[in-house]
Amino acid sequence: MLKNIHNSKSVRGIIIGLGVIILILGIFKLGQVSGYHKARFSQRFGDNFNRNFIDPRGGGFLKDFSDRKGPPGGNGAVGEIVSIGLPLVVVSGPDNIEKTIVVSESTEIRKYRDDIATTDLKVGDFIVVLGTPNENGQVEAKLIRTVPPPPDKLGADKPAQ
Repeated sequence: MLKNIHNSKSVRGIIIGLGVIILILGIFKLGQVSGYHKARFSQRFGDNFNRNFIDPRGGGFLKDFSDRKGPPGGNGAVGEIVSIGLPLVVVSGPDNIEKTIVVSESTEIRKYRDDIATTDLKVGDFIVVLGTPNENGQVEAKLIRTVPPPPDKLGADKPAQ
């Protein structure tokens, strides 16, 4: 009787049922792990938001925070370089929110169509950064492109006449 148990329809059904249950539990666990990593990033983003975006130079919490438009997007930055302390570059965007950019050896840096070195970046340059957020709320740059200053900044250095 035990020799024919593996040929039984009910035993096959039980084995297939267990296999399906194990597959469903595996998919559930994969979703759980993915959700954990998303939540962990969000928590660390919140913990480091002030240091990285509001006042990365450490001068204290800005007093005029009430006019901010909310947290910035995490996948890039556009604006003027306000400080450079490689591998970190701080960029102030059009909404006056500062983002900390992490520059690595694999970061492409371009001015127009030419590749330039990290040392060619200067405070006051306007840049566009594409990258990915890291666990510290910073943007790890994949591409940095220098751009001309916006029209409202062109005459900012000239004295009024």
